Amino acid sequence: MIMKNIVKYISLACAVFAFTACVQDLNTRPIDPLSTTGFNQDAIFTKIYSTLGTTGQTGPAGAGDIDDIDEGWSGLFRVSFVLNEFPTDCGWWIWADPGVDQARIMTWDGDNPLVKCLYFRCMIDAKYCNHFLAYADSTSKKDMEERAEVRFIRALNYWYLLDNFKYAPFMVKESTDPTNYPIFMSRPELYKWLEKELLELTTLLPANRLSKYRVDQTAAWMLLARLYLNAEVYTGTPQWQKAKNAADKVIAGPYKLHTTAKVNKDGIKYTAYQQLFMGDNDVNGAQDEAILLVYQDGQYCRSYGGVQYVIAATRDGGMIPWGVAENWKCLRSSPELIYKFLNPMVAETTEADEYHMMDIAKDDRAIFVSYIPGNANKWKLEGGMAADFYASWGCPKYTAVYSTADSLTHMLNSDANWPDTDIPLIRLAEAYLTRAEALGRLNGWSNALADVNTIRARANAAPLTSIDEAGMCDEWCREFWGEGRRRIDLIRFNRFAGEKADENMYHWEGRGGNAIFKHVDEKYNWFPVPSDDKKTNPNFRKQVMENPENPFAAQGGDGYTFAE
Repeated sequence: MIMKNIVKYISLACAVFAFTACVQDLNTRPIDPLSTTGFNQDAIFTKIYSTLGTTGQTGPAGAGDIDDIDEGWSGLFRVSFVLNEFPTDCGWWIWADPGVDQARIMTWDGDNPLVKCLYFRCMIDAKYCNHFLAYADSTSKKDMEERAEVRFIRALNYWYLLDNFKYAPFMVKESTDPTNYPIFMSRPELYKWLEKELLELTTLLPANRLSKYRVDQTAAWMLLARLYLNAEVYTGTPQWQKAKNAADKVIAGPYKLHTTAKVNKDGIKYTAYQQLFMGDNDVNGAQDEAILLVYQDGQYCRSYGGVQYVIAATRDGGMIPWGVAENWKCLRSSPELIYKFLNPMVAETTEADEYHMMDIAKDDRAIFVSYIPGNANKWKLEGGMAADFYASWGCPKYTAVYSTADSLTHMLNSDANWPDTDIPLIRLAEAYLTRAEALGRLNGWSNALADVNTIRARANAAPLTSIDEAGMCDEWCREFWGEGRRRIDLIRFNRFAGEKADENMYHWEGRGGNAIFKHVDEKYNWFPVPSDDKKTNPNFRKQVMENPENPFAAQGGDGYTFAE
């Protein structure tokens, strides 16, 4: 039951979560579910889902889940987006927020506030799940269904920890003992646990989701497919066949690609791809592609850590109406992203808004702005360290506009300042590209073409007649830019950090200020366990820093030294 009544249950959650006690496994003060005075199952169940798109107990801010951290940055969607997009060839944040400079030029350390945000967010969310599982223990159908869903949300948070950190804190049993710290799992260990957990959930979860904001068996198969696709990164051993098999399960499931375009009375066409990221993407058909749709609502679910962030940050006040008033002018594209869609020579002379750029690029995924009529500020395609919103094209992929609006000036959103656009956190297109890449790596890249072209066809992009490894990496970028996964794909293709990445010489903004790709150490393929947690959790020293088989034992345990 997670729809408009989400506000009621979040309010109930406020009543049962205390704000005082510290939790031994976080060097911060989260709202601690162990200090509850009672167990309200509906409230806590809804709270667990809401952690995917909110940051605390009230919206949009003021009672954050995690103290001593900027609440807006602590949202799972926002901080994961930041750490997986800012260091890559996809975008550029021009504001000098704490930790952002390190993220942009890949110089972060264990004191970076953004790294702390992601780490602590996943830990506290997993802790909420453990609390629920400790109390919702009856054998009723409702409890069994909800337990399986909560186990999936916990697994998702542990996947974020696995993907982003070389060692992850791990605890699946609630404990009131203040000396019972989480253990630390290596990537291969956590991979093994996640595989087992998700395989169980492929049978324990409902075959079909009980509402469009809840998960089912297909979600477990999709997270398994993601796990297997990146298995070589996590364990050193590829699992392409398993990735292909899991993707098969997803594609054969109840979800379908959204392919229906709409045209309003002003002649504006909303492509099927655009509709995935519009204000009514819970009802316009896009919801049938979203395997995990995260609830957002202008009246009932406001957050600076959710979709508001990617809508407001990419907008200039002079742009075509986008549904809400907020325009921060701080997140733009990079030239490298634009060149995935247009030849540099063509791009330099192209003038179009986000509704016409797609026709010029002949690809509906090119939701970019190079020109605003009557605006004195003109977008350019500059490289380097430019701290200028107009130094590369605008990238307004997400919008609060409804596809059912009869014109761009007739807004249907529920609030003038906050969007209704839900977050398609996991969607079906990922399964097609997962299967394409797995088939390409197993049997030759020509075998990837069918699934790649299925995705391109939805975007009205011409079918490819050939593809190679580099082309596959580019297709991931075209389909999923701005969705918080670019770093993940670049690492898998050896194009992010380490010596192998030096073979892929091309311009990225921010690499130490160099105009050409700059080699960065292998350790930047993962983030450091925050220094504070290394110091306060004795298990890190015992299990990681004193492990004779760990090549980074003397370098802070994960390659990042810290002052003990």
